[in-house]
Amino acid sequence: MDSTTTLLLLFLLSASVCCHGSIIVSKDGSGDYTTVGEAILNAPDLSDKPYTIHVRQGTYEEYVVIPPEKTNIKLVGDGPQHTKIVGYQNGFTIDIRGEGFMAENMGFVNWAGLNASAAVAVRNEANKSVFFQCSIEGFQDTLWTVAGRQFYKNCDIYGTVDFIYGDAAAVFQDCTVYARYREYVTFTAQSRDDPKEKTGFTFQRCKFTMSPEDSHRKSEVHATLGRPLRPYSTVAILQSFIDSMVDPKGWEPMPHQPTDKASYIEFENVGPGSNTDQRVDWPGVRLLHYPIQAAPFTASRLLDADSWIPSTGVPYDNGL
Repeated sequence: MDSTTTLLLLFLLSASVCCHGSIIVSKDGSGDYTTVGEAILNAPDLSDKPYTIHVRQGTYEEYVVIPPEKTNIKLVGDGPQHTKIVGYQNGFTIDIRGEGFMAENMGFVNWAGLNASAAVAVRNEANKSVFFQCSIEGFQDTLWTVAGRQFYKNCDIYGTVDFIYGDAAAVFQDCTVYARYREYVTFTAQSRDDPKEKTGFTFQRCKFTMSPEDSHRKSEVHATLGRPLRPYSTVAILQSFIDSMVDPKGWEPMPHQPTDKASYIEFENVGPGSNTDQRVDWPGVRLLHYPIQAAPFTASRLLDADSWIPSTGVPYDNGL
């Protein structure tokens, strides 16, 4: 048996183990449901254990809502480029409110385009939610992390303006954050509004770069790492790659918001955009030099990850 055949058999075996006994969604009618929405509607309320829905390969053009009573829903696809939920209008492609939600090997897309005011692919306010090996694609306002503790691992996120935003406590590990072509790009707009909140974004071992289809226009793009959607906006970028289209100033103001309360942290980053010598001169913009300084932004500290992520089976780092 050659190595290619062996790898294929291992993949099929892992897929069958992963999804054995799960509800199946398939567009061709060979599963339990033909749409994701139907499967969610018929899922048990207030489940205390994962309810797995295997979404087979296909493009599902629908708008999915997971209400608060649909807890511990787990969507498992056949790969983020093979299983996609796609929307084409202002609003949300998927709106997640049930605690314990997890998505694995799924793609979520909003193709409303550059002229849409809020083309959200994922609206997530589910506490203890996880996205693992997923793709989240859009333009402006792609991922709205509304509230709760959220973890993103090995995901690709695409957008143009404020395309990761909201007031959740969210940690992104080993993710690639892709800027689509636009003259001015802003990666984040975290919206912490109260100094007593324990919210913010952490990007650890991530990559901030251009989308592959737009890489030839990188020199035409002026990007910043973020801006404060609310006064106490908090973002930490740790041990990540920052590409050349990120402006040396790093961060930018938001109209009608102060800049003296925001906290923007960088630690051990690399790449042509990582030099901090010309960063904006705001009180909360800091380059950290020691791991102990960056520890509050780790998954263990920001998300209390050690108490819940291990039960999901998703790998994560609890330190630096």
